[in-house]
Amino acid sequence: MFKDMNWKPVSAELLGTFLLVFFGVSAVMNQPTSTEEAPLTDSYLLLYSLKGIITLALTLFVLVHILGPVSGCHLNPVITIPVFMSGKINRDDTIAYIVAQIIGATLGFILFKELKPETGGSNIDIMIVALIGTTFFVASLLTSQDPGSIGATLFIVTVTAFGDVNPGVSLGSMLASAIDGTSVWAFYGIMGSLIGCGLGYAVKENVIDN
Repeated sequence: MFKDMNWKPVSAELLGTFLLVFFGVSAVMNQPTSTEEAPLTDSYLLLYSLKGIITLALTLFVLVHILGPVSGCHLNPVITIPVFMSGKINRDDTIAYIVAQIIGATLGFILFKELKPETGGSNIDIMIVALIGTTFFVASLLTSQDPGSIGATLFIVTVTAFGDVNPGVSLGSMLASAIDGTSVWAFYGIMGSLIGCGLGYAVKENVIDN
């Protein structure tokens, strides 16, 4: 069992499900609630819901675009099981895909809850957020130059508070603020994006490329 397994597609399923949850599903689930202390208008809640749905759809669009050729980009046992029943993948691949999807989804939920990127967090949290965002950003842009995929990737990392994917811009902003006498320390975001750059390249070379 699993003797001749090609682990690239399995890795793609784990990574893809993690990113789908971390960026897309969390954007839908992490909606604000209206309370008496902090009332929110119906139009604001509607716009927030639309942003979450659009983010989820675009995340799936990008992942299908870059991971589809590797694993078929199932990201869901209810896709993998019918594909197995149709004879297009074998039993070992089916089991490995489903296990990878469950692990990827679990990691996505755990990390998002721990980091809470929309609220900032500690310096290490900021670094990890920038790392994950840049990894996704770099892997996507190195894999596809399709304008639709590029635009969707930029939308996702910006609207989900993962916009710190350009250390040059971050450093420039820090220096400009220092000149004005209102220095903003951006070291951890810059380090995270630089590490994410390397990881994004590694994902593209070792998981996406055949």
